[in-house]
Amino acid sequence: MRKRYGGIILIVVGALLLTVSLGLLWFTETIAEPEAVDLPETIAGLPLVQSSYGREAVAEVARLHDKQFPLSSGAFGMYRDQNAMVMLWVTGAPMQFMAARMLSDMERSIAEGESPFTPIGVREISGRKIYELTGTGQRHFYFRSGSLLIWVAADEPVAEVALVQVLAAYP
Repeated sequence: MRKRYGGIILIVVGALLLTVSLGLLWFTETIAEPEAVDLPETIAGLPLVQSSYGREAVAEVARLHDKQFPLSSGAFGMYRDQNAMVMLWVTGAPMQFMAARMLSDMERSIAEGESPFTPIGVREISGRKIYELTGTGQRHFYFRSGSLLIWVAADEPVAEVALVQVLAAYP
């Protein structure tokens, strides 16, 4: 009877080691080659005039924060005309719980005053918490949509329209 349990335990341990190894391999490959995220062609009537995707966008986020993040996808878009500008960053975490943790970390860091942004409120729209800030001459919004983290920086005249359109683009 003892031999039978020993064999079962070895099989279970082997299966766990294989599962963990495959999970680590998947995770490493996922963050090594971040995928592109689609961006809207226009926001608040402003055309997309500059963009980066995948690895390039994730590298820009790391540069802005002076920190690496385990991101599996990304995109950056600048929308502008002669009157207004909107910037949109969309990054994806490998799993939703990781995105939720990153959002909490962002909220805590900003609340502690470790950024050029001043929180002005949190609102709920369609079941999502939208964090609103001011800073760098614009209004900023950030929120999570599944495993995506979205940050919108918009000039005041187009800020609310930009938020509504970005929320619709990333339900």
